[in-house]
Amino acid sequence: MGVKRFLFGFCVAASAAAGLWFFRTPTAEERLAAYEKAAATRGSVIYHTTLLDKHMIFEAENCRVYLLDNTGPEVQRTKVVRPGFYFFLDGCMEQSFSRDADYLYVYLANRAIGAGGGNTSGGNYRTKDGLTWEKRMDRGWEAVETAQL
Repeated sequence: MGVKRFLFGFCVAASAAAGLWFFRTPTAEERLAAYEKAAATRGSVIYHTTLLDKHMIFEAENCRVYLLDNTGPEVQRTKVVRPGFYFFLDGCMEQSFSRDADYLYVYLANRAIGAGGGNTSGGNYRTKDGLTWEKRMDRGWEAVETAQL
């Protein structure tokens, strides 16, 4: 009789523990890891860096750059850079991140489809804080808002 009670109690406790584990809330690191795995299947590039002493996570997907926030129940994306408007069909051919001591740089190669193409509206972008971006133009670095007019 003692063995049956022990086994019954063990099964009930194991079931309860499994249920608690299954319904638990994932940690911020687990949510981000799952998001990064899914992003890789979409062809996104995830980049972790520190800007102005703050850890930041960026995602480049389809020649658009997003700032990621994994502090809530789901990973949130805020669009921070996108190439300018192109009237005809275009596609993202390349997207990459790089760093130096002061800036985070993003290269977006957004190309026209057909007729030889060319880098239609992408280019080189940079930021010091992750929120204010500049675009490399012939005359130097300009704020994204004025550079794409």
